[in-house]
Amino acid sequence: MLLSLQAGPRADAAPSFITKLGYSAGNWGKSVVWTSFESFMLFYLVSIADLSPLVAGGLLAAAMAWDAIVDVGIAWWADRHGRAHVLGRLILFGAPLCGLGFWAIFALQAPLAVGLAIVLCRIGYSLCDIGHNTLLVRVARTEADASTVSGLRLIFSALGAGLVASMSGWSLAIGDRAGQHSAFATGALVGGLLYIGTLFGSVAVTRHLPPVRTDGGGPRPGRFAALWRHRTYRRVLTLAFIQAGMVPLFIRALPFFGQMVHGQASWAGPALVTITLAQSLSLPGWIALSRWRGPPVLGAIAHGVLIAAIIGLGIRSDGVAGSLMLVLLGCAQAGMNMALWALLTMAIRGSIQGGSAAEALPVGLFLAALKGAAGAAHFGFTLIVAATGPQCGGCADGTGTLLPMSAILVPALGSILCIALLVRWPSRADA
Repeated sequence: MLLSLQAGPRADAAPSFITKLGYSAGNWGKSVVWTSFESFMLFYLVSIADLSPLVAGGLLAAAMAWDAIVDVGIAWWADRHGRAHVLGRLILFGAPLCGLGFWAIFALQAPLAVGLAIVLCRIGYSLCDIGHNTLLVRVARTEADASTVSGLRLIFSALGAGLVASMSGWSLAIGDRAGQHSAFATGALVGGLLYIGTLFGSVAVTRHLPPVRTDGGGPRPGRFAALWRHRTYRRVLTLAFIQAGMVPLFIRALPFFGQMVHGQASWAGPALVTITLAQSLSLPGWIALSRWRGPPVLGAIAHGVLIAAIIGLGIRSDGVAGSLMLVLLGCAQAGMNMALWALLTMAIRGSIQGGSAAEALPVGLFLAALKGAAGAAHFGFTLIVAATGPQCGGCADGTGTLLPMSAILVPALGSILCIALLVRWPSRADA
């Protein structure tokens, strides 16, 4: 086998910084795929691959819904076959599927072939997502570790998003469609290889870590109900659903927003670069703040910053003022995502300490909430694109306001709902 999955002699030792760093680097490759689907995939399918908005949006929504179902099933299976290395094997099997499928989405041209490539990519992504995200519970053993590792993961996620921003901006700036298609295929090849390499690396550095649970029991039907009765975990699921469904709409709309408001879809590239650069540079500050105040306070502050940024972008999205609002948006996203993953980690540890034998199932349900919300949001956004017009004709002169207004108002409303949840967060992880 390419990577040895035998546990090392220091399985009970606290994870080193190198382990935390190598594990977190897996987010670099994952972010390339996730950001591509979240930020410009719909635009690519509609404007370059020539799929109708409803077909493209329906395909993406169905892929996310399938992801959500598969995540729960894989997590259930992983807990029932809870050997120490089952998570690593999920990654080793899923990473090549996702990497190959991701490249094929942009390399192929036939609509049916593109659809099958999306399915292949999402299946591989689900396998890796369960494996990699569940390993977080093994790597982060304390609340301080949870915030630190979440911050490191987000730094690598920002690097991946920055790569996507650079490649997509360069591709969209090309004048002819054939050149755009070729550029996207080249970028997807780099992204697919990065995905495989970073995920394999995360398996290599965590192979010695034992599962958190030690009772040997897999999940039983009552475990779903037991998890839902866990107050903190239930709130984490609710927060994840809102934060993944409503808050990222501006990011999903970037190419369309650029074409409608600024007259060029390529505006999305520099905008996404600015956002991701602000994310990565602000993370040390969020990590330091997390040592002083807990994740709920961190998340509430971040969502407050996002509301200010998104309203500012609604007023002015160009020039120095627009760039400043994009920076604030990136800072806010870093803080709220870091808080969410830290809250998840401590909620899972609280449920395990409360007697749950499930390690992967809570992560599977969490990812199902994320992807179910994202799928519903993708389809809702598709309806807006279809109503506006897939090529945004006439939008540059200000006649198309539905999509820009939605891209501003929906994230602001989502952040208001998230703040309402966070300010009433239970004071104990096992509440």
